[in-house]
Amino acid sequence: MNGLMRLFEQRVRGIRLIELVGGVLMFGLIFWVCLSKAKEGEDIRRMNDLDRQIAAEQAVVDGLKIQVAQLERPGRLEQLAVQYLGMKPTDPNHEARLESLAEISRTGSRPVSQAPAAVPPPPAPPPAPAAGQGDDLITVTPITAAPARKAPEVAASASGRTGGR
Repeated sequence: MNGLMRLFEQRVRGIRLIELVGGVLMFGLIFWVCLSKAKEGEDIRRMNDLDRQIAAEQAVVDGLKIQVAQLERPGRLEQLAVQYLGMKPTDPNHEARLESLAEISRTGSRPVSQAPAAVPPPPAPPPAPAAGQGDDLITVTPITAAPARKAPEVAASASGRTGGR
């Protein structure tokens, strides 16, 4: 205990050693707080810059969402399907009811070995609109019919059953 008391009573140039150590620690803490405040100000500035960038990117995303919504309008897609693909809406009389599905499956099915019917060539596409007409950003080229392929044959397994289930 006397050794510890002697440490508190020891003097350097008239100032007790414990007061000198306390003053150095106090000035160190003050210096550390000033550096922390300066770094905090820099961090706040950087966060404000990031917030501005996020807001700008969000505005771009919102603009792209609006553009996608315009491009996916059902009326526009229907117009493009009619114009470039020669498609038309389904006739209401062409739809099947649940009761008639069995009859349709009996009359509409054909053996796999039978060659598919020839596909009629698609109608010639109308001339493309001149530049500046409409707001379409997509250029559609007509698709030509691919030659009919032969159906793949199913190989018999060792047990005598055909492939599948």
